[in-house]
Amino acid sequence: MKASLTVRRLVAVLAGIAAAAVVAGCGAAAAPDASKAYSRSVIQSGGIAQEDNLRVAEYLNYYEQKFPEPVGRAVGLDVRTGNWQAPEGVSEVWVQIGMQAKSARPEEIAPLNLALVIDCSGSMDTPDKMPYVKKSLRVFLQSLAANDRVSIVRYSDNAEIVVGSREVGDGGWIERAVEQLWPGGSTNLHAGLMAGLREVNRHYDARRNNAVILLSDGIANVGVIDPGAIAAEARSYTERGIHLSAIGLGSDFNDALLSELAKQGQGGYHFIDSGQEMDKVFRRDALGLMAKVATDLSLTLTPAEGVELLEVTGQQGALPAGPITVPMRDMGYGDSQVLLVRLTMDSRRMGRNMPLTPLAVDLRYDALPDQKAQSLSAPARVVVFRLDAYDPLQDTEVRRNVTIQRSAEGLKEIARLYNEGRYGEAYGLAARLERDLRAVAAVTGEAQMLEDADMMRQYQETLRRLLPAGWEESGAGSGETGGRFLRGAPTPVVIEVK
Repeated sequence: MKASLTVRRLVAVLAGIAAAAVVAGCGAAAAPDASKAYSRSVIQSGGIAQEDNLRVAEYLNYYEQKFPEPVGRAVGLDVRTGNWQAPEGVSEVWVQIGMQAKSARPEEIAPLNLALVIDCSGSMDTPDKMPYVKKSLRVFLQSLAANDRVSIVRYSDNAEIVVGSREVGDGGWIERAVEQLWPGGSTNLHAGLMAGLREVNRHYDARRNNAVILLSDGIANVGVIDPGAIAAEARSYTERGIHLSAIGLGSDFNDALLSELAKQGQGGYHFIDSGQEMDKVFRRDALGLMAKVATDLSLTLTPAEGVELLEVTGQQGALPAGPITVPMRDMGYGDSQVLLVRLTMDSRRMGRNMPLTPLAVDLRYDALPDQKAQSLSAPARVVVFRLDAYDPLQDTEVRRNVTIQRSAEGLKEIARLYNEGRYGEAYGLAARLERDLRAVAAVTGEAQMLEDADMMRQYQETLRRLLPAGWEESGAGSGETGGRFLRGAPTPVVIEVK
């Protein structure tokens, strides 16, 4: 079997990317996939995506970014504003902070020591679970190199090692092992997970990528079922250098447990709801991502005098007045992540130097494999003019990402409005989000934006069925919902400057 970069890239996605987090108090997201795929699955099935399963930073980082390749360093920093111009006096400014990891070289690829832990309980016996598991494994395992070590563990009432850790060789045994996977019985997730971790630990090799990938709906019902206890025991293996990732399947998956496992295991967390998503996770996203290149990343945001930070991606509370440090997730080869900041600046308090620097951005990380500390700084700059009108989101790329972030925030708000019985406002917000996504798609030509707009249109149909007969769309259909849902404008707004 010919060696392939694909599997190394996948392991970086699944086993080498730590949870994304922002300022203290806002919570953390395990990896940039699960929230987006989850919400799409629920909406397409005619349901309501619930707030607790929607993590804004995770949703935003699902999308492909196109930041410059770093030169001479593991991670590069790309800082831009939504408009390089600003009016005199007080104005709103958006800052986009992009991080891009270097691409991989074949000689930097390490072989695997991997355990695949597969839920074969009765709850997996649905068309959107076990069939997806088998198809995913075939896509993934066919890309393995001959010298990779792989073990396969199945669990239901108890755990069973289907195949102990062995080198892939010609790969024929893999197909035979996958065919032995059939659902039935209870769900002893703890037993299966511990069996997989022990198998990797038994063959631990610092020269390999040591990882466990759990494929499950997370519905543990026998053995140890407490999420905190399971995660704590898994964390002890992470401290030894074995990373744990989780892939959720099925509309009834346990998001709380699987996301916590991935967070504690410093691995990825994905949700597979379709063949398209399967291909994304196991093939397309794997390209260029092979292993960690940087750990312990953090961004320090320092506002200038006369500047107030209003929002940082994922933040749920008031921001402090001074500099803030934002922990970011670890990065693998070719990985990218983005953070958005909304602020107000008073140019009258910022001196006469041009251009003005409302925000200084400092990136710090440890570069692998030697864990050497690295730092990089970049300013966010604007030039002040006397303007008749001002669009804080004139830059197409920043506008696109702000619209994505507002979509995630809007979905959370729709869930709140729904739970409060405010169906008309929820419908109106979905219509507004659709309009914004179509506006971005018209500028970028991006198919994903059109798909998201269609998803919002479908959401409106679900919400419309909840409305009373004779309900008027006049306000809601135009996006004028009158609720309390979003901070700032969800779309670029041209502001008349007085």
